Amino acid sequence: MSDGRTRLLESAERLYAERGLDGVSLREITEAAGQRNNAAVHYHFGGRDGLVRALFELRFAALDQRRADLLAGLGDEPSLEDLVRVLVVPFAEAAGDDEGHWVRFVARLHEDPRFNPFAGELPYGASEDVTVATREVSARIRHHLAVDPDEAVLRMYLVTTLAVHAVADHQAMGAAARIPGGERFTDAVVAAALAILTAS
Repeated sequence: MSDGRTRLLESAERLYAERGLDGVSLREITEAAGQRNNAAVHYHFGGRDGLVRALFELRFAALDQRRADLLAGLGDEPSLEDLVRVLVVPFAEAAGDDEGHWVRFVARLHEDPRFNPFAGELPYGASEDVTVATREVSARIRHHLAVDPDEAVLRMYLVTTLAVHAVADHQAMGAAARIPGGERFTDAVVAAALAILTAS
C-alpha cells in the first residue's frame, strides 16, 4: 500500500470517526493526509464510496479472521453464549487498535441509512470475502433462537447495534467514562446481548 493511500485511509478513518460520514469533505481528508492533489481520493479509491468501502474492509478482514479462529475452537455444538462471544470479543478487541478510530468509524457507518447489513448487502459494495466468519456466526446464533425468522433478524439488529455503539462509545469516552473496561466490559456486553436474544 502506498504511503499516500495509507495516509488518506488514516486521515479519513479519524475524521469520519469524529464527525460522521456526512460531516467531512474529501478536501478535508486530502488536506489532513498532507496531499497536495485534491483529486487524490479519486485517484486511489475512485471517490468517496470507494474510500468508505476500503476503510471498512481495511480492518474487518482481520476481525473476521479472529472470529473464524474463535469459531474453530468451539467444537461441534457451541452454546449461544459461546457464539455471542465470538461476535462481540473481536470487535471489543479492535477498540484497542489505532486509538479506536476504526470502531467509531463503524459506529458512524452503522448509523448511515445506506448501510443495512440485515438487507443482505454489505456497506458500499464491500466484498463478501471479508465477512465469511461473521455471517456464519450470525446464522448460527439465529439458529439457536426459538423465534420466527423476522424476530430473529430484529434481535440480531438490536444485538449488533448494542455491541457496536457500546464498544465505540466506551472507547471514545476513555477513562472519563468511569465504566470498567477489559473483560468485565466485554462480559457485560455479552450478557446484555444474551438478554436481548433470549427474551420471551
